[in-house]
Amino acid sequence: MKAKLTVLLGGLLVLGACHRVAPPDSGSVEVVFSVLGETTRGTGTAGEAAVDDWALLLYRNGRLLESGTSSSGSAIKKTLQAGHYTAFAVVNPPADFDPDDYSDPDMLDEAECGLSENAPGRLVMAGSRTVTVPDPDGREQRIDVDRLVCKAGIQKVSVQFDNPALAALPFHLKGIYLTNCYGFSRYGSDCGVADLYYGASAWYNRMGFQSDAGVDELLAETGLDIPVSAGRPHTQEHVFYFYPNPWPAARDTRSGTWERRMTRLVLEAQIGEQTYYYSVTLPVSQRNQVYLIEEAVIRKLGSLDPEQDEPGSIDVTFSTSPDNWSPDYNVTEIS
Repeated sequence: MKAKLTVLLGGLLVLGACHRVAPPDSGSVEVVFSVLGETTRGTGTAGEAAVDDWALLLYRNGRLLESGTSSSGSAIKKTLQAGHYTAFAVVNPPADFDPDDYSDPDMLDEAECGLSENAPGRLVMAGSRTVTVPDPDGREQRIDVDRLVCKAGIQKVSVQFDNPALAALPFHLKGIYLTNCYGFSRYGSDCGVADLYYGASAWYNRMGFQSDAGVDELLAETGLDIPVSAGRPHTQEHVFYFYPNPWPAARDTRSGTWERRMTRLVLEAQIGEQTYYYSVTLPVSQRNQVYLIEEAVIRKLGSLDPEQDEPGSIDVTFSTSPDNWSPDYNVTEIS
């Protein structure tokens, strides 16, 4: 199920002394575009739905006719001639995003946005729809915008060693992070397999954790020291934000030489004096979706390499129905 954020469009033919009214013969309508509300109705952490600023792009007949920006999430007003428009909204855009750089809608659709342009409290979102001005029925018009990122999470880590000697060793969870994370997405749609750059510089945490200040806050929690035992599971939820990775399971690899591959969630643990890794390969992902591990149960020693899998070392229960990761926005156009 595809979760949506909704950016509200409020448009009205203004009648009243306190508003400027377009000349009756001009055919113009003052339309107020606004983003309203900052609460989520699904699970999530504070800020996942926050709108700090946003940009509006209005296209007609395949060319940019109007644009505008709001530095606070407040309304953008435009006086428009009657007709049909394609309205784009880009929420929390990169600092150098200039709507006037995108003279036609295809340019915006294909434009890339780097993962490092996101932050947990400032996630980039984008979407579009056709708008009729004025709406003869006075019905609501909406621009549904998706977060470009998707979310991975883990809710519970348990330890159930069958070997009594292993069960007697202290177990400390030292880190949780995503590996093999693609660095780019597009405003208009997720990248396909053929779009993925091969070069290592386009990927983060290739085959293991590699600290990068631009994305560590999104992809990793390191420096942990959480004791876990059979009678003391770890039940704090951990969430991460990453760009969709379409790489298919049939072409996945765990080769020690870099090649494109699937994204994984890795648990790093110290058992006794040795560090072990437990990697869980995530499904092919889509923007604005949640990939939730409800419980990971450690059964035996993991791998000495974060990219490798030790069969039978971990059992994982995935959520069977991911949450609709969607803020409850209402965007209205009255015209």
